Amino acid sequence: MDTKVMAKILGPRFDAVSEDGGRALKELRLPPDAAILDVGTGNGNFAIYLASQGYQVLTGEPSTDRSHYAGKDWALNAKKVGVLDKIRFEAFDASKLPFESEAFDAVFFFGVLHHVSEHLRGDVLREALRVSKQNGAVVFFEPRMEMLQRLWADDPGHPLAANPSDYLPDASIREHRIEGSFMDISIYKKAMAFSPRGSRTLPIDNGISAEDSTAL
Repeated sequence: MDTKVMAKILGPRFDAVSEDGGRALKELRLPPDAAILDVGTGNGNFAIYLASQGYQVLTGEPSTDRSHYAGKDWALNAKKVGVLDKIRFEAFDASKLPFESEAFDAVFFFGVLHHVSEHLRGDVLREALRVSKQNGAVVFFEPRMEMLQRLWADDPGHPLAANPSDYLPDASIREHRIEGSFMDISIYKKAMAFSPRGSRTLPIDNGISAEDSTAL
């Protein structure tokens, strides 16, 4: 199903997901059988977008998350656009992922990090890097001001965007940033696996910082 048709079914925010999600996928060039983890299920928009591109997706959020964006009927949304069979849900804590090291080709956080408690953000990023393959990627999407203004219209208490680079565990991680239409996209890889134009090695941070996962 075309993403524009999907947006008519799922709502206008799916446009932001598909447009900026497409930018990230173009950069990553994932194989069709890529193992993908979507952290922060929310209403399912990002997992649904990935599934619409042909990927099998594992998505999840904490079973204890009672925030505004968690606990939505993502399965109904996925069923509406015909991709339910490509998505599997598992409840988990992003700061203590229950997966083997190097299990995933890509780990995505769409509109999630700013909802995570400040003191757990370093743990979340460290865990995401642990479960990503040596040549895999960890990708964060954080809202630009235009998107924040949209969010504030429905949720005046919505937090400001977070900067994932503030929570990097060490200097071996490389970063590549893309300016999206609605989201700032930060791609992190283990140094030996990454050399796109515009990438750089980042300085060491204290790495002690973030928690619950929720999605846009």
